[in-house]
Amino acid sequence: MERPYRLSCHCGDIFLEVDEEISELIECNCSTCRRSGFLHWKVPANKITLLSERRRLSTYVWRCVTEGHHFCPTCGVALMRTGYPGERVSVNARCIEGIDIFDLQIERYDGRSDMHPGPLP
Repeated sequence: MERPYRLSCHCGDIFLEVDEEISELIECNCSTCRRSGFLHWKVPANKITLLSERRRLSTYVWRCVTEGHHFCPTCGVALMRTGYPGERVSVNARCIEGIDIFDLQIERYDGRSDMHPGPLP
């Protein structure tokens, strides 16, 4: 598959493109990732183009106002997470169209042990 990669939620209401090579995919076991199954692909924010209307995205803010978990309000699929250093955004590699994630190399990150849990929701 060639760049840019197209990502979408399950129902197709939200879609975006990422013009970056797929690399450094990370599966995390923190309190939110283990529940949602988010597969992190951190890319520069300027490599992402939101193709649907921004107002279609919902955002869950947990730790602070500069971080957000952006998802489709219709089907609930999380597409992006913001709040990373260096103007990076984590997009959910599970949402890339036309690829089989079983063919990709995925690292694991022990967010459960390494990250402060923050205030309970």
